[in-house]
Amino acid sequence: MADYSLIYEPDPLLRAKALAVTAFGADLQELADNMARVMRQEKGVGLAAPQLGVLRRVIVVEVAQAIERDGDSIDPLPLTVLINPEISPVGNDKSEGWEGCLSIPGYRGYVERWQHIAYTAQDINGRPLQGRASGFHARIIQHEVDHLNGILYTDRTDRIETFVRPES
Repeated sequence: MADYSLIYEPDPLLRAKALAVTAFGADLQELADNMARVMRQEKGVGLAAPQLGVLRRVIVVEVAQAIERDGDSIDPLPLTVLINPEISPVGNDKSEGWEGCLSIPGYRGYVERWQHIAYTAQDINGRPLQGRASGFHARIIQHEVDHLNGILYTDRTDRIETFVRPES
């Protein structure tokens, strides 16, 4: 079993566009399992394969239990593995919110995202998936899909004064 670990900015792999997954099997399951392990170990809510140095279009998202974040109540979201995800906005509503990234530890920035999205993807076995997400869940998916395209949340922070290192 491969042992994956996080890579950090400025590693050039974080700026590369991930390739579509075409082979579904044990290796893909191992990757997804490792992604979930690292995400949980680092207390994250999402992770993209490029953050482990793997240039494949795979993301995992999970909110294990209800949380309070920036004054909002966030409902749980079971572990979800999305292979080759594509997203599109639903409506015109956007919202700004704080984001951080496991590959840029210790910092947060204020980022505008679509409030509601629709997504299509494949599951771990290659079967088609589709769904919708709103609020914080939509933010997580958009953040992770950006990673698949070599985009970091810092690229979407247009007000440098919002890029901060919160007190621990």
